[in-house]
Amino acid sequence: MKRYRLLRSERLRGGYTLIEILIVVGILVVLLTMTLMTVRFTRDGDRVTAAAAQIQSFLAGARDRAIYARAPRGVRLFLDTNNPRTVSSMVYIDPSESWSDGVVQLRRWDPELDGRTNTGGGNVDINQDGVADDPRSVWMVVGDGTAWWELKRRGLLFDGMRIRIPQGPGGSWYPVNTRLIDVTQAPPTTQILVLGIPYRDPGNTPVERSQAFESGGPENYEIQLAPRILPGEPASLPEGTVIDLDGSRIPDAWRPSSTLTGGGTGNSLYSQYIDLVYSPRGSLMGDAASGGVLHLYVCDREDSVLLKEEFLKSLDSDPAKAADLLNASLQSASGGLKFIPADSIDPGGVAWAAALGAAGEPYNVRDRRVVTVSGQTGSVSIHLVNAADGDSSGSNPPNGFADDPYFFAETGETAK
Repeated sequence: MKRYRLLRSERLRGGYTLIEILIVVGILVVLLTMTLMTVRFTRDGDRVTAAAAQIQSFLAGARDRAIYARAPRGVRLFLDTNNPRTVSSMVYIDPSESWSDGVVQLRRWDPELDGRTNTGGGNVDINQDGVADDPRSVWMVVGDGTAWWELKRRGLLFDGMRIRIPQGPGGSWYPVNTRLIDVTQAPPTTQILVLGIPYRDPGNTPVERSQAFESGGPENYEIQLAPRILPGEPASLPEGTVIDLDGSRIPDAWRPSSTLTGGGTGNSLYSQYIDLVYSPRGSLMGDAASGGVLHLYVCDREDSVLLKEEFLKSLDSDPAKAADLLNASLQSASGGLKFIPADSIDPGGVAWAAALGAAGEPYNVRDRRVVTVSGQTGSVSIHLVNAADGDSSGSNPPNGFADDPYFFAETGETAK
């Protein structure tokens, strides 16, 4: 009997009830959920930091290459295909030399080269931006012995490239259109490039004459040929992160020129050639150096899109005006961009943020960083965004925009 009771007791202790199993499973599910949420939160919080570190490493790598090779090297930032106001990838480049063969003459709009300005019965869309242009301005660069036909045939000269007239530091850069160079026909002796914006000097001859200058004007030039992309796949930023160009401090040559702020000319797209080129001494060259110090605003892709969409809706409901409104409305008094929002935006107190959430429930902007590049030294550093917006005095009420977003970058306060 004693042995029977012992065996029965052991059998009772050897199993678990269904309730006990369900309790254990429930605890495990709760713990697993909490762990996954923590991991996801950490991962989301680290994405922007990782993106900023990747940009810093890439630019520092280009600088090291330039110093080691004793030749210019750089990085091209690629516009995001879904949102061309942001950058999502980059690649190393080897800048090509400029082209300056032959001589040029500047002319008003005269594609027939008959010596008379062609008004076409009035203004015509010369630079193909959808806006009528004055043909009496200087639009054409007529070349002799320039070999532009051969460059275009080989894919080395194409629309959007830049020409500087006259050659050298005293000249100005202009985008070009190559549509008057027909590579399906034998190359003519005289070849024509169309400027994207009129030449800065209107000329000194009667506007009915296509030749703009009595003395011929500047005869030398240089075309900046496209850089060669170095071997290797483009490096993409971590998923869901971008460089927001609207919130960055970058050279004007890279920015869109709005029809509202540009006097009726220009376009609404950022340049396709956002190149940061280092000299053999490690300093920035070209357009990147013109701004002195660059600030690249690295942020969450969703924030970049959503915040600007709501801001535009508050300005005008007509989507056709969106590009012009975006370019004009994001300009600050100092000429820089102001679209780096505060950390927390109260939809009840900021008119343009009304659709972001209910009043009293602020929209919390995700993590972001500023990658700063010194034009003089080429050094690259990472900083927090100074998201302060307004003050308690009432003279500067919150408007959803950071008042001085680059303050930490300019005072040297770095971020991890």
